[in-house]
Amino acid sequence: MKAHARIAVICVALVSLAVVLWMASGQTRAQTKVTYSEFLQQVRSGQVARATIVAKSGASLATYRLKDGRIERTVLPRDYRDALAAMQEEMVNIEIQDPSSGLKALLTNATPFLLLLGLWIVMLFKQQIGSRPGRLG
Repeated sequence: MKAHARIAVICVALVSLAVVLWMASGQTRAQTKVTYSEFLQQVRSGQVARATIVAKSGASLATYRLKDGRIERTVLPRDYRDALAAMQEEMVNIEIQDPSSGLKALLTNATPFLLLLGLWIVMLFKQQIGSRPGRLG
């Protein structure tokens, strides 16, 4: 394999890793974590404008925006009917997301396979170059 191709494969792998790390660290910026009871209190007092719930089989993550613009997050229990009813009563804009959907989940899940594929391609070309007659490898 030529040096340029090898460098390109390494660069693609490093960029993929950097994107995954950046996306993973981007979730916590500008967000404070509050308890479930503080969240319910904020909802009932009319401070919450919108909420995004990542529904899971166990506890669910909720990121919400207050009317003053702050973004906070909390963990909802498995049965969060009380919180959902309180949000509906206060006319909170609610979005419920599937945790396995989205670009971030796709990149996170695909990165190890893409790195393995890149390594396999490098090794394949290295083996082909080494097996050519008249070349030392």
